[in-house]
Amino acid sequence: MKAYLKVYSEERLGEVNPYIYGQYFEHLGNCIYPSVWDDQSPHADESGVRLDVIETVRELGVPVIRWPGGCYVDLYNWRDGIGPKEARPTRVNWHWGGLESNHFGTDEFLQWCEKAGTEPYVNVNLGTGTLVESLRWMDYCNGAGETADAQWRKSNGHAEPYNVKLWGIGNETWGFWEAGQLSAREYAHKLANWAQFYKKYDASLQLLGVGSHYGNDPEWDSQVVVQAGKYLDYLTFHLYGSSVDRESGNEYYPVVFTPVFFEKQLRRMIDTIRTTIVNHKLQLPQQIRISMDEWNIRHYEPDPENIGHYRLNRNSPRNLQDALFVAGVFNAMIRLSPSVGMANYVFLINGNGVISVTEDVVIKTTLFYVFKQYAEWMTGQSVRVNVSSPSIRIPAPQINGPDMNEKIQAIHEPSDEAYVDAVAVLREDGDLNIAVVNRHQEEKADVELELPEGYRLATVWTLTHEDIYAANTVDVIGNVVPVLTAVDDQELRTWKVPAHTVVLLQCRKTSIEAEAFQG
Repeated sequence: MKAYLKVYSEERLGEVNPYIYGQYFEHLGNCIYPSVWDDQSPHADESGVRLDVIETVRELGVPVIRWPGGCYVDLYNWRDGIGPKEARPTRVNWHWGGLESNHFGTDEFLQWCEKAGTEPYVNVNLGTGTLVESLRWMDYCNGAGETADAQWRKSNGHAEPYNVKLWGIGNETWGFWEAGQLSAREYAHKLANWAQFYKKYDASLQLLGVGSHYGNDPEWDSQVVVQAGKYLDYLTFHLYGSSVDRESGNEYYPVVFTPVFFEKQLRRMIDTIRTTIVNHKLQLPQQIRISMDEWNIRHYEPDPENIGHYRLNRNSPRNLQDALFVAGVFNAMIRLSPSVGMANYVFLINGNGVISVTEDVVIKTTLFYVFKQYAEWMTGQSVRVNVSSPSIRIPAPQINGPDMNEKIQAIHEPSDEAYVDAVAVLREDGDLNIAVVNRHQEEKADVELELPEGYRLATVWTLTHEDIYAANTVDVIGNVVPVLTAVDDQELRTWKVPAHTVVLLQCRKTSIEAEAFQG
């Protein structure tokens, strides 16, 4: 299969925010206990934090992480997770079931972020909490004065404010499953009321309001923008891909082309925001960007106890097919920069995670390598790329598991999409980096590169395996790992991309061009 790729470095689309490579914690299953916090682990420090996990997270380079949820937060009292461990109450995990020890609370999370070198994003309890409770939480985190909550933080060992800047107000408030479900009108007014007091406390805070489910309800999004837009930096967007038909062998193309649906829905929300601002003549002090603060690729499997039905397996290994899906979503967000300004993958650790953690082992999944390399190479100015390759009439995407199939089929718009997908960024240092995904299951792509004048291919990062379901597990930790290749031939203009493969190309200026760029 032959493909042609041309990069237009002078046609800038916008700045790629590193936040799009963000992560997410929630108190669900084994996502925090005992993988993040385990005071009985020989790998933990005196506070109970797993240091082997911290080391791996620092290597990954996580820019931002959301906590404590999610559905969990709308039934969460932040004060339960403060103070001496022995005095903290054990509660029912009201949303996900089981018990919550509250041993990993606000201080633990924020100090974990300090150790991991990442920025915290705190989501408040809008569902069952009060405005005063959330303001007190904010003051506990950020207060520098003599207030009771700031003094409480100091007495708990953190004299300086944490200076948390990112605050989410509510979670999936449109959902029937969510504690404190509201209509669009109710939520928009409540959000505006809460947000104004947050801004009174600190005008520099960056606030996130709840957007509609995968951007599919323009009326919800419009009401939120009209009522609260002047306070908001982000409107949230939640969407989950899924793997549900592995046994038939027919799920590959629905999975790897699902990012096309993600991009379509993101564009729909972007258009809703822009149209609302224009139609209502809103004079906003800032751009409202999208934060896709929940997204991932879920694995479903036949339920042996309920024949004909499926169940979600949150702990099955992430495989190469999943890595192609994730790269495709990254490409969509890069094309839509800066309108998409943040994303938080569900979850960082275990539970569909980028990192898999057992009592003794920390495993870098296939997703780890994709996140790490995109975060290192694919920030800067997004530039236009033209790709020409054979195409396929794409099947309906796999979204949110089998229960969503009928609904998604109803809104699916068949289209022909190229097997080869690519984006490019122009870096501050002058490098031009390109991300290429060959979505063809069986054929390699001979990609002819037309680079801007003065650039040459220098280094190639490749993640591939002959088996699309290959994964890294306890038994084969290094089964799927990337390969870095230096390119010596300055005249090289074609690169072979294997079937079902993610490739990142680092292109450097020639020495003369580089001197001119620096000058």
